[in-house]
Amino acid sequence: MLAGISLGIIVIIIIIGIIRPKINLGFLAIGSAFAIGIWLMGSSDKELVKLFPASLFLMLTAMTYLFSLANENKTLQQLTDRMVMFVHGKPFLLPLMFFGMSVLLSAAGPGNIAAVALLAPIGMMMAYQTKQSLLLMAIMICTGANAGAFSPIAPTGVVAAGILQQINMNQANLPWVIFLAAAAIQSITAIAAFIVFTIVTKKRGQSTAAEKVTPTVLVLQPLQRNQVLTLLFLLLMLLCILVLKLPLVLAASMAFIPIVILDLADSEVAIKKMPWDAILLVTGVSLLVGLLEKSGAIDLATRMVVSISHPSYINAVLAFITGVISAYSSSSGVVLPTFLPLVPKIIEQLGGGDSYRMAIAIAVGSHMVDVSPLSTLGAICISSVPAISALRNKLFRQLMIWGLAMAGVGAFLSYVLLDLTY
Repeated sequence: MLAGISLGIIVIIIIIGIIRPKINLGFLAIGSAFAIGIWLMGSSDKELVKLFPASLFLMLTAMTYLFSLANENKTLQQLTDRMVMFVHGKPFLLPLMFFGMSVLLSAAGPGNIAAVALLAPIGMMMAYQTKQSLLLMAIMICTGANAGAFSPIAPTGVVAAGILQQINMNQANLPWVIFLAAAAIQSITAIAAFIVFTIVTKKRGQSTAAEKVTPTVLVLQPLQRNQVLTLLFLLLMLLCILVLKLPLVLAASMAFIPIVILDLADSEVAIKKMPWDAILLVTGVSLLVGLLEKSGAIDLATRMVVSISHPSYINAVLAFITGVISAYSSSSGVVLPTFLPLVPKIIEQLGGGDSYRMAIAIAVGSHMVDVSPLSTLGAICISSVPAISALRNKLFRQLMIWGLAMAGVGAFLSYVLLDLTY
């Protein structure tokens, strides 16, 4: 009963966010979490405060502050101009370029969250300045990061491999099979999105050629001293994450502290331009999601899997259910540890099925929806949008619709590629 009520409340909040975009859902989520926790679950306010995602708040604050500084002194503008020149004045190719960088960066070890945290501030700013689709850029960056997420050396890949070993699925090639299969399916959706957006843009009569950008954008201005130093500190942060494996917050702090001390950017202006509304939205919803997990909603969904499954379409069902749950829960922290251990039991109760394919379906389903603004990846993209509330509200609705739709797309692709070929 409590789990059902909790699920119903978060659905209502999502609907409110779609039809009333000016309302900050973070406040609604926090109020709802305290109401459910205190009145229905008997939790104390101290217990509820512990559910607040402090690590997520610190990561978003540190990263957005750093890139707000880089934006305030025009360093990001300089990067934008040079990357537009790199694609020969054809900014519509930028999303593809960021997709490729996101895949490589995520698979190289930092993982999907780190890849998006590093690329989204620059990519979203470039999309805005070159009048490209913010939605497409967010999709390409997040999907690229998820395409590389199951690399055997990336955090999510390590988590998945560890869980599979616990249930005696310890074949040496299994992590690579899951990684390559998940990357292929994620890439299919990214390429399809790019093609669809390009066709729609052309049909609307909007140019995707070089003339889309004003001539002044393509004229490179010399880098100033403060911009060169800012770029060096951004590079330092990247090296700290990739080579030294430092946490994002520490790495970002090592970059923005000298920027502030050396007065390379106006720190007061940068703080004012930080996306505080987006940070509140993400952390507030995450608090409610934490309570949702505590209420037993995840367990309720898990018990429903076998009751609606059949060997002929089990992979589609797994992809869909893990996708829906992942939309409001942690993919690697909740969904993978919950569903991967169920694979042997599902095969036993259904009397058939392939463990490899089920693991792939769970991997794909749990991460296809991570473009949703309720996920960390989507939230980072929203927080990286320039400080125009209308743009953020619009992108929130678009990413919500796209993310939830990916649950169905993931199920369809799993059925075609995993069920029909079995």
